[in-house]
Amino acid sequence: MNRESLKALTNAHAWVGLIISTILFIIFFAGSISLFREDIISWERDPYFTSSEELESFSIDEVISQVTKNYKVNTHGYFILQMPTAEQPSTNLYFEEKIVAKGNLDDEQGDHPEDHIDRHLIISPNGKVLGDGNAFDWGNFLYQLHYNLHIPEIGLYFVGVVTLFFFVALLSGVVIHWRKIIVKFFQYRKDGKKDKLLDAHNLIGVMGLPFHIMYAFSGLVFNLLIVYQISYAVVLYGGDEGKLFKAAGVVDVHLEETNVAILVQGLDKLLLTAKESLGEVDIARISVDHFGDESASVTFRGDDKSQFSTRKEVTYHIASGRELYLTKNNYDNDIRGGLAVIASLHFGDFAGYSLRILFFILGIGTCYIILTGNLMWLQKRANLRSEKQNKLGLQLVRAMTTGGFIGTIFATAVGFMCARVLPIDLLDRSDLIGQIFFACLAASLIASLLIKAQQQFAAIFLKITALALALIPVLDWLMLSQGIVVMFKAGHFDVLIVEVILLSLALCCWLVSSTLFVSAERAVDEQQNQLAENSIGKASVIS
Repeated sequence: MNRESLKALTNAHAWVGLIISTILFIIFFAGSISLFREDIISWERDPYFTSSEELESFSIDEVISQVTKNYKVNTHGYFILQMPTAEQPSTNLYFEEKIVAKGNLDDEQGDHPEDHIDRHLIISPNGKVLGDGNAFDWGNFLYQLHYNLHIPEIGLYFVGVVTLFFFVALLSGVVIHWRKIIVKFFQYRKDGKKDKLLDAHNLIGVMGLPFHIMYAFSGLVFNLLIVYQISYAVVLYGGDEGKLFKAAGVVDVHLEETNVAILVQGLDKLLLTAKESLGEVDIARISVDHFGDESASVTFRGDDKSQFSTRKEVTYHIASGRELYLTKNNYDNDIRGGLAVIASLHFGDFAGYSLRILFFILGIGTCYIILTGNLMWLQKRANLRSEKQNKLGLQLVRAMTTGGFIGTIFATAVGFMCARVLPIDLLDRSDLIGQIFFACLAASLIASLLIKAQQQFAAIFLKITALALALIPVLDWLMLSQGIVVMFKAGHFDVLIVEVILLSLALCCWLVSSTLFVSAERAVDEQQNQLAENSIGKASVIS
């Protein structure tokens, strides 16, 4: 590649990275935290509801019996039960409750979305309702922030487009540094500020390249999958989505409703049958279709831990016990099996905590790559002559870097604090925490736009963020020490895992802040020395 082409590619790489930098930082930071989504959910919820009851007392039929006494489950909606584990004997139940309008005795006519409400109940092993799970949604909030930024409808595709540009930036970066990847792989010039940023950017980028390519590709598959489906349906199947889904291995075992009501019982017995059929599989999820109707069916699903990313499931007609569908080979289809493999790679859930910790470190490292890219761009622009600078654009990029990057971490820390201190019976608790998160992020961006001394502001802001992160474990033990101890005795260490993650982030923020303080003081000294030299020079000229 000639020099002009390399220069053009480098500029394209810099501008693509700059344009998507803030959104990409949010995506990767939230995604890194979301690797421990289940731990965060348990951290927020379980100290209030930890049960000392034995897991052997759990009965699906007893849970359904207790729930149907107090709630009218919508026959046309979903009914999903997450199975308990030895570490967490309480379980989660998700279903639609049918709301009957006043004065309408024929509740079967209430068939509109507004006539239903989503329920999420936390159930003890003996079937008792412990609380409302909708109040504990902070872990899911971070996960949703990762894949659609909480933007309704178009957010998923917007993140997909950003991921596509990230993929382009990866490829262009590899081409730019291809000849020097081996020779200068371990190069790290700590003396020059620009060289230090460049070397860190290149080193972390090359070391994490397989990780970045995997995440870029899998993110494209998940976020833009609907685009592929539409294309395939139109081009290959003449617009027939039914043929497309059949070719993709989607098995339809749906039974037509009979409008004959029955009691949903006998699932404990079917669970034993499912375990015999599926073999060495830990059944984690149970779903009921057409709950309360004679046509109701139940699906038992679980992962085969003896094989990589292999999910198995079996479906039975509840009334007769007849088997409707059985798979022992990851849905018996290469497409569905391939998507399951991609999902396992993306979520890092196939090799325990060690792999998730590695993915977390690489994810935070990617955030640092994004940061160094912006800092190099700002440094290059600052060195240009003043008449060539767009001061408004420069200030905007600085604000997006300081307020967007640090503001995301700070807003996350505040979100964790709110998830711990807000009363669990507060109305719309989860929604309020989300609103506080976005308010903190917006305030950070506005403050960054108004403050001129960006380096000093970033250093102070990082220290405040570090202190906020470090305060969360203190709040845990001040408020819920008894529940946490009970969790520890039951072998349930999610609170400790989350606290270690938060303290690690706090340490990183504090160390970076200390470095910025030293750099800021050095810059101030240099500026004062320059002013002093200019004053001496002027005095000499006058004399």
